[in-house]
Amino acid sequence: MVPELAAQTARELRWLLLSPPLLDTAPGVHSAQVQQFSEAERSAISAWLDDIDRAPRALFEAVHAAASDPPSRRPPSLRLGRRAERLMAFFLRHGPTHRMVAANIPLRQTSPDGDCTTLGEIDFLLQDVEGHAWHWELAVKFFLCTAAGPHATPADFIGPDRAENFDSKLRRMFDRQLRHLPPPPWSHQTWTPAACARGRLFYRYGSPVPHTPGVNPGHLQGRWIERDRLDELPQASEPVWHVVPRNDWMCPRPLIAHEGQTLHAIADCLDDAAAALATMVLGGNAFEPLPLFVVSAA
Repeated sequence: MVPELAAQTARELRWLLLSPPLLDTAPGVHSAQVQQFSEAERSAISAWLDDIDRAPRALFEAVHAAASDPPSRRPPSLRLGRRAERLMAFFLRHGPTHRMVAANIPLRQTSPDGDCTTLGEIDFLLQDVEGHAWHWELAVKFFLCTAAGPHATPADFIGPDRAENFDSKLRRMFDRQLRHLPPPPWSHQTWTPAACARGRLFYRYGSPVPHTPGVNPGHLQGRWIERDRLDELPQASEPVWHVVPRNDWMCPRPLIAHEGQTLHAIADCLDDAAAALATMVLGGNAFEPLPLFVVSAA
């Protein structure tokens, strides 16, 4: 175990549990509940996370269970969504407020001919301290808002790779994933579905943030800017910028100031990465404390 990697895993767990929900938690806004911790739960979780910060080895080993021996300076690459699932599973197994019942339950349907079709899976079945049974679907998402004007809809938010939009994700979660019923042996119990959504929404640099129905007013934000507008950023030519690898989008690692680049130098490197439609960067200065996506042409 490399200490700085274990500390980063602990930071990611704190972010996943205590950052604001991405979706509006008010009753009736969505067709199922949006998961949020009570103040008492947040207090207990925060104290538990303090203990994890002091001794993160067990967390690191659980999340990066496939680590090589001897360990390298970076753990094996886990796609962001899979790492979030392992972080949440660790909390549900060892945390102070909820108890894991089952995770990653495959849902299969067998035809009269005996053919088996996988319909999906249920992320987590769990109980809280009061014994209430929950079905959580976990999503960690990052979307860029393309709306112009004071109002936006989820369809106006696209993924950095432009393969998904916010609207399609919400439809899949609420119209399909959260409507799945657990198979035996869990089918005898009633499980309350809830969307456990974390992430960050990015808004066009220099434009007001529009109102979007269904989004938590306190959600995490960032900015995005077209590559040909970089000169509008006052410190674009200062060597204080860092590319944030996709695996670190949840909780970017602490920056090393002297290793920064100018935004123009970063943009020039994008020419060698054809798939980099949008690249997250973070400035090691006080001017732009929020993550920023540099967006290339379509």
